[in-house]
Amino acid sequence: MSKDILLPLRKLHGRFHEWKLFKKEKRLLKSVYKKKIYNCFSKNPQSVILVLTPQHSNLGDHAIAIAEIKMLTDLGIPYVEITGKELALLQKYGLLSIMNGYPIIINGGGNLGTLWPDAELLMRDIVRFNPKSTIAIMPNTIYYEKSDWGKEEYNNSKKIYNAHCKLYMYSREQSSYDIMHNSYNNVKLIPDVVLSLNETKETVVRNGCLLCLRSDCEKTITSEEEHILKSQVESLFADNYRYSDTHAPSAVSIELRTHALETKLEEFRTSELVITDRLHGMIFAAITGTPCIVINSKSPKVKGCYDWIKDLGYIRFVDNANQIAKAYASIPKCSHRYNNEHLLPYFDKLKQDIFNIVKGK
Repeated sequence: MSKDILLPLRKLHGRFHEWKLFKKEKRLLKSVYKKKIYNCFSKNPQSVILVLTPQHSNLGDHAIAIAEIKMLTDLGIPYVEITGKELALLQKYGLLSIMNGYPIIINGGGNLGTLWPDAELLMRDIVRFNPKSTIAIMPNTIYYEKSDWGKEEYNNSKKIYNAHCKLYMYSREQSSYDIMHNSYNNVKLIPDVVLSLNETKETVVRNGCLLCLRSDCEKTITSEEEHILKSQVESLFADNYRYSDTHAPSAVSIELRTHALETKLEEFRTSELVITDRLHGMIFAAITGTPCIVINSKSPKVKGCYDWIKDLGYIRFVDNANQIAKAYASIPKCSHRYNNEHLLPYFDKLKQDIFNIVKGK
C-alpha cells in the first residue's frame, strides 16, 4: 500500500479550518454578550451581572436564583443574567473577561469545593479574569475532599480568591463559615437565600406523606436505612405516601423557572408530612408551612441550615430513620405558617451589601 504523502497536509488544513471556525464563533459570541451587557448598563449604569444561575433540573438552585432576583427587584437594581451553561460557553472561548469592570453576583448554593468541581473551576475563572469587578459569591456551602487532591484544590482556590481585592463571600451555615472565615478575606454568615421567601398559603388540603430523598452523589442513606424509613412511614400512613425529589423531570429554562418551582412547592403544600435528607427539601417544607422530618446527612450543610429554622414548631431533625414516628408525634397537628422574622435582619444586611456593591461604595 502506498504511503499517503498528503495526509499531514490535510490534517494541517483541517486544524486551520477548525481554528477559523473557532475564531468566527468567538467573535459572534463576544458580540452577543457584550451587547447584552451594554444594553442593560447603558439604560442604568447601576446594574449588576447575575451569573451561574441554573438551567438544569435542580429546583433548589432555581429557588436560590428566584430569591436573589427578588432581592434585586426589591432594591430596584436591573440585572443581566448569564446562566452556568452560558458561562461554560464563554469560558470555552476565553470570553469571561467581557464582564471585567462590572459588578458581578455569583449564584449561591453548594458550589465551593470539590463536590461539584466544574462549578468551582468556573467560579475561579470568573474571579481570575475579572479583577476590576466587585464580585459577591452569594451564600454557599464549602467542602473539600480530605485527600491530597482535595488539599491541592483548596490551596488553589485560596490563592485565586485571596488575590482578588474586591471579592465578598457568604457562607450559609456555621461550619462553612468557620472554614471560609479562616481562609478568605471578606466572609459573612447569611442563611440560604431561599429562606427569605414565604410561600405559605392559608387554605390547602393536605394528604399523605412525601418522601424527598437524595439519589445523586451526595446520597448518604443506606439501603438498610431506607427499609427502616419505609416501615416507619407505613406505620403512620399505610400506603398513602409517594416519592419525590427537589429536581424537575427535565432541565428547566429561565422562562419556566417560576412555574416549575411553584409546581414543586405545591407538592409540599398538599402533603401532611415531608420526610427528607435534602437541604432544599427541608427548606421547601419550611417556607410552605409543611410539617417535615429531616434525616441527618453526612454533609454539614443540612444540619447547619436547620439551625436557622430549628425553632419552627413543625420541623424536626432526627439522626436516623428509627426516630421518625416519635418525631412526627411531637409535631402539633394544626396549620402552620412560616415565620422568618428572626432571619430578616440577615437578609437586610445582604441586600445592603448588594446595594453598596452596585453603587460602588
